[in-house]
Amino acid sequence: MKRRKSYVLIAVVAIVLALLVVQVSRKQWQKDEDLNVTAKALPVTIAAVVQHEFTDDVEAVGTLKARETSLLSPKVAGPVNQVLVDIGDPVIAGEVVIRLDRTNYGLGVKQAQAALAAAEAAISQADAQFEQAEKEFHRATELLEEKVIPQSRFEAAEAAFKSAREAVSHAKAQRDRARAALETALEHLKDTEIRSPISGAVVERTVEIGQAVEPGVQILRIIDQSYLKADIDLPEGDIGRLAPDDTAMIMVDAYPKEVFPGKVVSINPMVDRQTRTFRVRIQVPNQQGKLMDGMFARVRLSVGRHCALAVPRDALSRLPGSGTYYVFFVEGNKAVKRTVEIGAVNDQWAEVMKGLVEDDKVVTSGTGRLRSGMDVTVQDVSNKNETDRSGETTLQEDRR
Repeated sequence: MKRRKSYVLIAVVAIVLALLVVQVSRKQWQKDEDLNVTAKALPVTIAAVVQHEFTDDVEAVGTLKARETSLLSPKVAGPVNQVLVDIGDPVIAGEVVIRLDRTNYGLGVKQAQAALAAAEAAISQADAQFEQAEKEFHRATELLEEKVIPQSRFEAAEAAFKSAREAVSHAKAQRDRARAALETALEHLKDTEIRSPISGAVVERTVEIGQAVEPGVQILRIIDQSYLKADIDLPEGDIGRLAPDDTAMIMVDAYPKEVFPGKVVSINPMVDRQTRTFRVRIQVPNQQGKLMDGMFARVRLSVGRHCALAVPRDALSRLPGSGTYYVFFVEGNKAVKRTVEIGAVNDQWAEVMKGLVEDDKVVTSGTGRLRSGMDVTVQDVSNKNETDRSGETTLQEDRR
């Protein structure tokens, strides 16, 4: 009997111990499961949807053109003696870039000088003859009045006087023609030195030493790229939003990370009847020489500002092959996917037209690994300062 009671007691103790072990094991399992769930939650950074000021931009494309282009051609014919510049060389206004052979033109100057000297000598001789004829004429006039000489002698003196006077006029005309011929010869001699009319750089050369050139044939092209210009066409609806000196930002493919500031210099007041567009000229300085004539340019013009709901660009994702954007926002401790409609976008912010309200919390990091409904743990608020400033502004407005 005693032995039976002992067995029963041992059995009861064993059952109690077993229950205790099961209870402890269950608590440990629950604790491990909680830790495992916590470990599976994705750490993320969030940002609040806030009001942000956007610039209203107008975008267009155009081609950059040099400030000025000079197509050089000779004014006189002749073989080329010297080519003093090549493609890429800088030149200044008035610099000699090409010299033609000047032998014939030098001889022409000497011949013109000799002709002028002869014409001036002829004038001296004609003046002397005229002076003598004039004296004879005056004397004959007096003698005729005194009836000392016959009428025929007076008429002969008068004819000689008129002939001498015409000879002086003819000699002076000859002198004037010789002087003009000399000036022309000197100008032709001067034109054998071809000078650049502008400062810039040589971009095209079509002549070699020894080549015979003719007047009007292009031999060099020089462009001034100290600043460039671009003509862009904009819809007629924007004509009232622009004014001369408005800021323009120019981007080119050669420098994808740089923005070149420019300005509006002219607005064509006429709208094209077929395209319903108007033309705007943009001017951009080029002190560093990075921009070049012929470059394709994208132009952005700021025409106003507006405030709107915005999220950081890092929060945006786009469905592949579409223009549909979405974000993940935090609800409780879970990430929820939501499609949004986007308006203006700049380097840091995107305007939210539809899909979110102010103070919604959107995920800005780790979005590539997120799925809707996943657990998340918030590590930081990326635009906390922006949110605080917005709150301070609202508080100041409330106080006012």
